Amino acid sequence: MKDIKLHQKKFNEIKELLISKLGEKIVIDEEHGTTILQIKDSEYWLSVDHSEFTVGFGFNHTHFSEEYDNLKKGIEEAFKLLTHEIRVTKYIKGNTIYKAVTEIKISDSTTESLGVVGILFYPFWKKKQTETSYFEAIIRKEDIESEIEKIVTMP
Repeated sequence: MKDIKLHQKKFNEIKELLISKLGEKIVIDEEHGTTILQIKDSEYWLSVDHSEFTVGFGFNHTHFSEEYDNLKKGIEEAFKLLTHEIRVTKYIKGNTIYKAVTEIKISDSTTESLGVVGILFYPFWKKKQTETSYFEAIIRKEDIESEIEKIVTMP
């Protein structure tokens, strides 16, 4: 049996927690050695393979692993996306979304940027439109606080 790496172990712990709290809303797919977890009716997703743990919301995603020395940050980000309101602003020219900005609402006056996704080639001559969407927290932080602490604590 293969040795399980820490990022795979943490992914499995998060997966088990989400299944216990959200049940049938959790969708798991396996594809080319990658396990993908999605929550129905949301933009939230996680994936894991032999080398890294990826945390995503819509277009935006970040890679984490022991090798990158950022695994704890990734686990914390996975829980922030679950327990806070998310704002996604899409910048559109014609029918092309050329930039998407994802932010986590930390408090009434503070947001934390999850990141910006953009493409280089788009119809720049067309009129710019912006579209902002808000996504409620998927789980109340109070409902999983003790589990979060156990999972975030390494190993």
